[in-house]
This record gives sequence, C-alpha cells and structure tokens, in this order.
Amino acid sequence: MQVKAYKSSLVLALVAGAALSMAAFAADATGSGVTFANKSDHHVTLYARYGEGSCESKPNAQTVSVEPGQSASLDSGAASACFCLQVPDRRVCPSGWAEVKAGGTRSLM
Repeated sequence: MQVKAYKSSLVLALVAGAALSMAAFAADATGSGVTFANKSDHHVTLYARYGEGSCESKPNAQTVSVEPGQSASLDSGAASACFCLQVPDRRVCPSGWAEVKAGGTRSLM
C-alpha cells in the first residue's frame, strides 16, 4: 500500500513540475523584446531606452541601427521600449519619445 502511495506522489510531483516548466516557457515567450522594421529606402539609427518606468527614466539605453528593408530586435524582455530618432539630450528626446509594447513591432518609414 505504501508503494502505491509513493508512486502516486511521484507521478503528481512530475506532473506539477512539467506544468510549472510549461508556464515558465510561456512567460519567456511573451514580451520577448521589440522589433524595429525599416520600411524606408535609407539607413535609420534610433536611440532606445527600456526597462521599468517612463521613457525618460527607463534604466537601459541602446543605439539601434537598421538598414533599408531590414529589421532589428531589441531584447527588452517583458518591458516596453521607447525610441527617439534624434540624439537625446539628458534623457529628453527633442522630437518626443515613442513607445513600443513588449513583443511589438514598429515600422519606420
């Protein structure tokens, strides 16, 4: 009788572990950064900020270059990203920040 209870517990633990692994995988698959697609005929350089907070206060910054007809991904994880097409001055974008939700794509013209 104890062997049957042990096997049942073992099977339950394996099923629970598999379910948790699938949930973690699904969480990783959602919001895996943002993509910038250059639909123009010229090279585009943009300045991106990502992480928690408003566009000006996002803690991570990166320059992204995209060739004509190509796309580039920014690994922001589950956080949205803000971008500026001009060099920001002390975290302020002269033309205004634009935001892309995590997992989203922004087409640049």
